Amino acid sequence: MSAPWKWIFTALPVVLLTACDTPKPPAGDAPSATASTQAAPVATATKPKGMPELLVDELGPYLGGRRVDMKQQDATEKLIKIIKELPIEGKPVTLLADRKAKTPIVAAVVYELGAAGAPKVIIKTDGRDDLPKEIEVTPEPRVTAPTTCAVTTMVLEDLSTAVWPFKGGLGKRQRKGLAGPDLSHTGETLEKEIAGCNGTVAFFSGDDTIAWEMTHNIAGTLLQADKKKKIESLVLLHHAPVAGRPVKLGSGS
Repeated sequence: MSAPWKWIFTALPVVLLTACDTPKPPAGDAPSATASTQAAPVATATKPKGMPELLVDELGPYLGGRRVDMKQQDATEKLIKIIKELPIEGKPVTLLADRKAKTPIVAAVVYELGAAGAPKVIIKTDGRDDLPKEIEVTPEPRVTAPTTCAVTTMVLEDLSTAVWPFKGGLGKRQRKGLAGPDLSHTGETLEKEIAGCNGTVAFFSGDDTIAWEMTHNIAGTLLQADKKKKIESLVLLHHAPVAGRPVKLGSGS
């Protein structure tokens, strides 16, 4: 072998060795696909939360999946806190009320919904077929003093009913029927009293011992008795009044 070729074959392994030994850049010098992805900003669309389901059953309020034990000392504070976090935004609110729910608890929830900005509360109850299963009520905090003749009605502890004017005075009481309040005769009384008053507000309630079903039914009876649809605001009182005495508003929690 001549000298020039010998030199080429001798140098070739050196060149190959040099090429193989060329150091690769550290992994950190070139951004990986994963790093690029992590560094890129991610656009997220924030959707406004809708109104969750609001329910009062025989155990108490169950609002947006959060239960309030009304037997606890701080129950009212918890109720107010939960309701203030709801997206009411000055709009009507729907409340599901079980027939076996307690009247004062339904009234407390409606009151606080009004205090939080709800102008109306639509209460849905699976009650009698001959009465409305859905009533629209005005929370007490959204009402100013009505005309003195404004009709007030309630179911008493013994299941009798009472009808009297907002200012107080002689009312009309109807004894209970065979299976509960006598709504037929009570409806006749309500029709006369509503027709005789120029007001557009009416009030209803039930004794603290009365299940919501009966309180809901007397509200439905009142609406049916309003033949000329004069009542614009049907108000569920926060606290049960005393039949025949002036109705007090703004009693608070």
